[in-house]
Amino acid sequence: MLLAGLLAAALAAAPSPARAVAPPTAPGPDGIEVAGPELGAAREPSAPGAWGGPRTGREATLSDRVASYDLRAVLDVSKHTVDGTERLTWRNRSAVPVRSVYLHLYLNAFESQASVFNLERRRYGGFRSDVDTEEGEWGYVELRTVKQGGRDAAWTFVHPDGGPDTDHTVARVDLPDAVPPGGTTVIDVSFLDRLPRVVARTGWFDTFHMVAQWFPKIGVLELPGERGATRPRWNCHEFHLNSEFYADFGSYDLEVVAPEGHTVAAVGARVGAPARVEGGLSHRFHADDVHDVAFVAWNGFAPPLEATWTGPGSPTVKVSVLYPPEYERQARESLKADLDSLSFFSRTLGPYPYTTSTVVIPPFNAEEAAGMEYETFFTGWATDHGLYSAEGAARFTVVHEFGHGYFMGLLASNEFEEPFLDEGLNEWWDNRMMDGEEMFFEGSPLSRLLGFQGVRFSLWDTERATGVHRFEADPIAGNSWHRWSEGSYGIVYPRTAVGFHDLGVLLGEETAARAMKLYYERWHFRHPSTADLREAWRDAAADAAARATVDAWFEEQVFAAVPIDDRVVSVESEELRPPLGLEWKDGKPVELTEKEQGERVKEARKAWEKEHGKPEKEGAGPYPFRSVVSARRYGAQVPRTVEVTLEDGSVETIAWPPGERWARWVLDRPVKVRQARLVPDEQYALDLDRLDDGRARKGRHGASARLALEAEGWLRLALSLVEAL
Repeated sequence: MLLAGLLAAALAAAPSPARAVAPPTAPGPDGIEVAGPELGAAREPSAPGAWGGPRTGREATLSDRVASYDLRAVLDVSKHTVDGTERLTWRNRSAVPVRSVYLHLYLNAFESQASVFNLERRRYGGFRSDVDTEEGEWGYVELRTVKQGGRDAAWTFVHPDGGPDTDHTVARVDLPDAVPPGGTTVIDVSFLDRLPRVVARTGWFDTFHMVAQWFPKIGVLELPGERGATRPRWNCHEFHLNSEFYADFGSYDLEVVAPEGHTVAAVGARVGAPARVEGGLSHRFHADDVHDVAFVAWNGFAPPLEATWTGPGSPTVKVSVLYPPEYERQARESLKADLDSLSFFSRTLGPYPYTTSTVVIPPFNAEEAAGMEYETFFTGWATDHGLYSAEGAARFTVVHEFGHGYFMGLLASNEFEEPFLDEGLNEWWDNRMMDGEEMFFEGSPLSRLLGFQGVRFSLWDTERATGVHRFEADPIAGNSWHRWSEGSYGIVYPRTAVGFHDLGVLLGEETAARAMKLYYERWHFRHPSTADLREAWRDAAADAAARATVDAWFEEQVFAAVPIDDRVVSVESEELRPPLGLEWKDGKPVELTEKEQGERVKEARKAWEKEHGKPEKEGAGPYPFRSVVSARRYGAQVPRTVEVTLEDGSVETIAWPPGERWARWVLDRPVKVRQARLVPDEQYALDLDRLDDGRARKGRHGASARLALEAEGWLRLALSLVEAL
């Protein structure tokens, strides 16, 4: 998901009040435990055979299909409801009988202010663009019937994370018949959705309907050796403000009935032509080896932009962009960005395995549906959202949301408990794709009228600005809800990007590329953990020293948040004149006084000038200079190089290896040291302050004077405008 305004909330977020530790949800009748609120990033690698073992491409199906759905949705665009039926086919992968299953009812996050989602929203201060829900705009999902083999199944709301009884986002279903080990069951569900006014990825505006997280969805039964589990456990957390999703792979058949005149698009490929049925037109879609399905319906789309893409190891991909007519310029940029993303991600991680990629640009008043991802289907962005021009926002959003198709979709990590594996790694990989591309902040019409034409900047500038702080309350590892503030969750995006950028600097670009390709090769169509990511980096490392670097980096920058803050503290130089005090001549001490020292220096300068000519300012003379460069480390230790520039223009480099909290280098040279700086000064994105990475022997005030004069000019202009009023 695109975090609107690139984590504006991270810059001003209120901490949450203390909360009591909730007791875990009691196991169901079969005794199988339910994951509780304490779980987060896994430290123990998953077993080699976890999630059915690596997918080599030689298996009968791309994924190990566990949960498959046959869904029918009848959309009423005036009432904003979906009348739904669901046939869930679920396989018990465990070695024990399963008598209860757990269902996510995500839409119930929007039924009242008392859901976990909305309680956390009030506590943390909003979500994305913070759309208010007005009277008559609440949403919910109502379970009508749940049956197994034609027999009713009892169900009840449960609270795995200790949420209040007023939260109804998780239900436990007690089955009439236990599902034996390795067995499969079919569960039939009928339900009614009332969609909210578009908020948090889903809902309606006028006749536009983005229907996401809309059907009862089974949780994940994790087995020993998977993401740190030591015995079977259900993973089915409540719907928190900042958490996203986690589900098993399967196949989806979807029928959407919508009024004639509405364009309908969904996850997967269209099956046949729309057919007239009671209630409108029936649209059918099918998707294999995905773990979610969403759809959009609107009668305001322009004719779609379409293209095809092919790449090594991939099928021919139909690329489509649906958009409001007024956003054609952004739609064309979105189409290009989607095609570019298909090429980059397929080349750098692995071939894109699906036959469709669909971009939906929501209309202006439904922007809260923008910037969200599903496999093969995602929503773009069309307007300037504060940091980018409209085209820049469109391109960045498409690259980001397409990338989720890999990190959220194909690498289906647990976004509840390990959100950085999707949001953060995707942000990093997006930046690698767009490295070198400049973004443009246009400024407001008034600022342009006053002469401010805009600012160009790189994506890494924004990542550093929002992701590098001295005292982080939480590391990037950890779950999405147990955070000091919403800003502490938001740091998952940029700090992961800069942290893994810097790990690549330490180990080399080839190692970084090899590590992520190995990670994808091992874990696509499975559910990797933080520890599994670390093992891929360790195995890609060149030697024992590099593996030790990986281990240390994960401890400091993933499981903790240690800043990098290396500083050049001082640069000093002095002429090595004959020292005052006693000298030994003919075995006897003779004192060199200050007067005698001055005379000796004067004579030496005359002799030098006679032989070499008058010395240049700051040039060499009869006596050498002793320069001292001092530096300190205030955070994580990384190898650095200090570049020392002397007054004659010569440059010397000094290695500063890890292991030294401070360093002081003494250089006796014919001339003084002019300046010293850490190089390359843009190497480590986690460096807290690049302004202290270098220091000159003499202060230079030109830049500060220019800024002060410019500020004075703008202030005078503002005052003159006020006076004119």
